[in-house]
Amino acid sequence: MPYRYAHRWLLLLFPLIALAFWPGYFGQLSEAPFALHAHGITATAWLALLTLQSWSISAHRIALHRTSGLATFVVLPLFAAAGPLALHGMASLWRSNADPFHATYGARLASVDMIAGAAVIAMVAYALAQRRRMAVHASAMLATALLVLPPILGRLLPAIPGFPVGGSAGFGGFRLSFHLANLLTLLIAASLATRRPSRGIGFAFAAIATAAQMIAFETIGGSDPWQRCVTVFTDLPPAPLAVAAAIANGALLWWAWRMVPPHVARHDHATAVDL
Repeated sequence: MPYRYAHRWLLLLFPLIALAFWPGYFGQLSEAPFALHAHGITATAWLALLTLQSWSISAHRIALHRTSGLATFVVLPLFAAAGPLALHGMASLWRSNADPFHATYGARLASVDMIAGAAVIAMVAYALAQRRRMAVHASAMLATALLVLPPILGRLLPAIPGFPVGGSAGFGGFRLSFHLANLLTLLIAASLATRRPSRGIGFAFAAIATAAQMIAFETIGGSDPWQRCVTVFTDLPPAPLAVAAAIANGALLWWAWRMVPPHVARHDHATAVDL
């Protein structure tokens, strides 16, 4: 069984998430906008579902694993719908210069979040299409969790006493912490991908997505054409964007699922598929 104890590593993410997002979210839940709640709840639900899938297959709870696998068709479209809502909220804060952080990094982080969200959806779709190949499927599913590391570490690193702030480190040290967090994630993903290349395609994709985020942050995210695009985006109503994202994601997952013949899919689930 590949990645037999992956669920233990996934469980470690939850206290780190609570610690990293306490100042900006958990510590002020009553003041957080709906878009932030939607993104936080759906992202946490996806990690919880991924952890359950990993544990259930390692514990040979096939029926539970099958049920949690089907829940992907509910949780991931909701996650996809929450993406444009959170992105719209951040872009609006950037456009209005609501605070120094968003005025400095809002447009850049919009490009980063778009890459991360699209990468998660693409990896899950690939995992569904490859569910006959247990190890490949598992790596693609687990790799989605790696993309949570940069926002976690990027918030925790500046809290270290003596961490550089200002200058080349950026406002509050965020620019430096962003790149250090992504670099560490890139190294982890690349290490997992090269350990067994035949099964590590998902981790390789996570490494590529992480590198793309670092590049976009420093190039496209700070360009005038991109900032004009972000400005236009804030003029669009977020609700229809969220609905369109959910429908498109649901269609993509269904297409990926249908890539495997039904009789083969049943055979896979009856043995030891997924994580």
